[in-house]
Amino acid sequence: MNKVSTLTLIVYSSIFAFNAYSQKSEVDSVVYFSVSQVDSLLQSGQQERPSRLLGQSKDNERYLVVVRTKPGDVEIHEQFDDVAIIRSGHGILRTGNKVKGQKESGNPGTREWIGGVIEDGHERKLSPGDFLIIPAMLAHQYIPNTGETFTYWTIKVRHTKGTGH
Repeated sequence: MNKVSTLTLIVYSSIFAFNAYSQKSEVDSVVYFSVSQVDSLLQSGQQERPSRLLGQSKDNERYLVVVRTKPGDVEIHEQFDDVAIIRSGHGILRTGNKVKGQKESGNPGTREWIGGVIEDGHERKLSPGDFLIIPAMLAHQYIPNTGETFTYWTIKVRHTKGTGH
């Protein structure tokens, strides 16, 4: 075997070994929260803040668990679709395209609006196990049933223009 072939073999072997290590590394980097860990997180302080950050993806998209005992603010996200799964409690999701009185959130680089009132609202009843995808730029508001604690997971997914969302 000549020097070029030997070098090529070494390079390909190194790339294969690196790829095998990366795949193993990704498999071993599973983020896992047991139900007791999530319950503990939900019971920990910050009652004035309904969202609890579970973590972030490699691209800094957030995944959260949210607990509400009163209506949330109207939200609009330009860059993110929200994927939500209802964990417990019952409530309403109000959505619409026309909002009066919203203000830019002030979170740097996010282009999100918060507050105001949805004027052309559509309401859906929500129950445990329901799965939602709220597309970017759709105003939405979670409203728990009176006297209930309403919890759900939200995963922020970066919205890509032209995907039909």
